[in-house]
Amino acid sequence: MKVEQQIEYEARSDAEAIQVARDRLGREAVILSSRPVKVGGMLGFFRRNALWVTAGILVPDKEDNQRESRERMVAFQHLLEVRKAVGGAVPPEQAASRVREPGVSSAFAAPASAQPRAAVQAYELNRAPLASAPVVAAAPAAQSSTREVDEIKEILGKVLSRLENGASAPAVQAPPAQSEDENLKKLVLADVDRNIAASVVSEYAKTGARESFRNWLPSVVKTMGVDPAGAIGGQKILFAGPTGVGKTTTIAKIAASQSLWSDRRVVLMTADTYRIAAVEQLRTYAKILGIPIEITADPRDIQSALKKHREADLILMDTAGRSHYDDGRIGELRALYESYAPDAVHLVMAANIKYRDMLNVIDRMGVVPLSALLFTKLDETFSYGTIFNVMRDFGLPASFFTAGQNVPNDIEVASGGRFVELLFKETPTRKE
Repeated sequence: MKVEQQIEYEARSDAEAIQVARDRLGREAVILSSRPVKVGGMLGFFRRNALWVTAGILVPDKEDNQRESRERMVAFQHLLEVRKAVGGAVPPEQAASRVREPGVSSAFAAPASAQPRAAVQAYELNRAPLASAPVVAAAPAAQSSTREVDEIKEILGKVLSRLENGASAPAVQAPPAQSEDENLKKLVLADVDRNIAASVVSEYAKTGARESFRNWLPSVVKTMGVDPAGAIGGQKILFAGPTGVGKTTTIAKIAASQSLWSDRRVVLMTADTYRIAAVEQLRTYAKILGIPIEITADPRDIQSALKKHREADLILMDTAGRSHYDDGRIGELRALYESYAPDAVHLVMAANIKYRDMLNVIDRMGVVPLSALLFTKLDETFSYGTIFNVMRDFGLPASFFTAGQNVPNDIEVASGGRFVELLFKETPTRKE
């Protein structure tokens, strides 16, 4: 890309920077850079904070067009290989039995060279029709959404209190039977909070189930749906989360699966106008997939974009991945939610962060009602108990698991069976 009509100016905030750029350069303007500066004052005193902003219009040059053409060729060649690997119209369960190694149920365990098995994972994820999704009611009224946000805050307070009080917090005691004690030990070793582990073991004992604890455990892992349509949760979907968790790549994976395999009319939307790389990445995916993309620099743009694409089957909204400590951006998330009125909000979190960090994310991002938790980077950790903790504490289902950057692979619908498999997976030991 090359820059045309570049300008520099002072702004009081990111929102003002965007507005000035659009007023002076038009709707295609993007922020190229911004840095904090001190302005005004007298004799070094009473200076105020501001931003020195560089904005411009990005246009493709000849080299970019050639590069994008090569990317599209590589991407579509890859997709042709995927389709060939699964044998066209071969039912997914038959295709799976043909190429999977015994005991391997997910692309997580597949090496990069195992393309056929990864291809089957993509096929299995994508073949389920979106039309099978349950009818989703209109977005909740403001009063209802406020109540849901208050409930998240209330639960968060209780969880933090439990963690701060440590052993003094009320715990559900596990039954004294040897089998339950072993189950409790396994959960704690998997980094499940001891109180949560004791509660789950007690619940298992009360059911009187004849099946083993491990076979029973998937039934208490809450998930969004059993197929991609159910896991997505509706037509208008919003993805929120802190920076660096892989929201944009995850959205591209879902968009690719639904547009290529389920033949859905998918639209990409992004409100992340603060990072050029994120916008261009999503724009490249849209070109490869042949689907429209809308860049909404202001919540007021959303309604016109929705009206333009009212016939779409699925609209996926990306949001600015700023730090969850950035109160200004978090306030904008609430305004975006109210304008977009999504059917479902997926909070995207990396699986390789600490439990308290997950709580901080929920604290900041919980300014909007959350429908599901979407966990990324499961290939970058061997500790999955924190995922179970946050799902149990907040009663939120998991929607998708992702592991890796490959589009449209490295993603699967979250399931209790798959999660338990991860939870009890042995940590590899280093060879001397």
